[in-house]
Amino acid sequence: MKRLFPFAIAVCGLLVSCQSSARFEPPPPEEKYNATSSSVPQLVSVINIPVAIPVAELERKINAQVAGLLYADSSLENNNRDELMLKVWKREAIRLETANGQFNLVVPLRIWAKKGINVLGTMNYQDTEFALDARFISRISVNAEYQVVTNTTANGFDWIEKPYLKLGFIEVPITGLVERIITQQQPDIARQMDAQLRQQLDLKPYIGQVWQLLRQPLLVSRAHDAWLRVTPLEIWMTPFTANGAMAQARIGIKARTETWLGQKAVAAGTPTVPPLRLSNQLADDFQLGLTGEIPHAAATRMAASELVGKSFEFQGGKRKITLTSVDLYGNNGNLVIKTGVTGSLDGTVYLVGKPFFNPENQMIQMRDLDFALDTKSRLAKTAGWLAHGNLAKRMQDNFRIPVGSQLETARAAIQAQLTNYPLAKGVTLNGRLNDFTPSEVIITSQSIIAVVTAKGKVDVKISGL
Repeated sequence: MKRLFPFAIAVCGLLVSCQSSARFEPPPPEEKYNATSSSVPQLVSVINIPVAIPVAELERKINAQVAGLLYADSSLENNNRDELMLKVWKREAIRLETANGQFNLVVPLRIWAKKGINVLGTMNYQDTEFALDARFISRISVNAEYQVVTNTTANGFDWIEKPYLKLGFIEVPITGLVERIITQQQPDIARQMDAQLRQQLDLKPYIGQVWQLLRQPLLVSRAHDAWLRVTPLEIWMTPFTANGAMAQARIGIKARTETWLGQKAVAAGTPTVPPLRLSNQLADDFQLGLTGEIPHAAATRMAASELVGKSFEFQGGKRKITLTSVDLYGNNGNLVIKTGVTGSLDGTVYLVGKPFFNPENQMIQMRDLDFALDTKSRLAKTAGWLAHGNLAKRMQDNFRIPVGSQLETARAAIQAQLTNYPLAKGVTLNGRLNDFTPSEVIITSQSIIAVVTAKGKVDVKISGL
């Protein structure tokens, strides 16, 4: 029996040695991705179309359309045999002014009249000419079909020359009679003013053009195959305000905006322009997700450069491991770090955490990093000192993937396209992105994408509107 004792000790030592040299290989967390490289979040924005109509230009166009004879009554027998003929011409240029949010029109008129006067049973016909300024008030609105609706009403008139007829040496005033007729005819002149204002303020062709242009993806970075895609949803408009030299309103196209990565995105949204909605106030905030994308291979190299070769001690130096390799992959929005270790434990451990973008250092870092469930449960049985140590915390502190340059490239590329970019002849896109807020980190099967929400204001200027 004494001879067997040294042998037993040797066998036990061999078994212990074999057990201590066994590799630690827990099952890996599932590799799974819910996102694609084109699934950068869509954000809701408002693209502004300022409408500024110079009153002088509108006045010029109205005068070009309204000229010559405006009204003619060539019968002496109509209107209950009033024995009156009347012709009305535009005398001078129509004057258009603005005040209190409305248009004030002054239409200078020259009037010829022929009137029959019964003198001692004999009808005498005399003609005369005189002048007056007819005044009108026009209020402008827009309906759901983008039709400009003007409501022009008479606002009296001012005599420049009062009418009278001469019978020998006698002057017979006919002011009261003419006033009644002019008052009756002013609504007809107002309808002519309405027709001309509507014609000059036709919005739908312009808005329809912008709607279709915005649907077309805009290439912002050929090097990264990055596209700005806008999906227009609704169109809103504020009421016209008419003060000073301009008649102004603001149109806002509410849209989903996104940065599309990869091949060219298809045109987004419906080609049918929706009904116009009216509001006294419109938001003017434009926001877009900027992206910094790092392929998995590059991200792995960057993480490895920070972690591989680092050694960590536990239990006051009694235990020690060194990281020998690092690999990264996704697990339902989380990032898995597969790490090779050697030393007091040989094998592989898996840690899982949530990546986030740190704007202070422009890095993708990790939060809530911890051992994967299977790794933790097996460590509890074989290497509790590691399971309860601070390896996860120390690796989290050392995990850094720089994406600042990619984000700056994306910002500069999009900003360049938002600076006086001609969407079409006479249609210019202009904007400024000036506020950047971290949004999220997306993990796809190809890459890790940091998304930053850029906010600012974007306008579409239509020449001539």
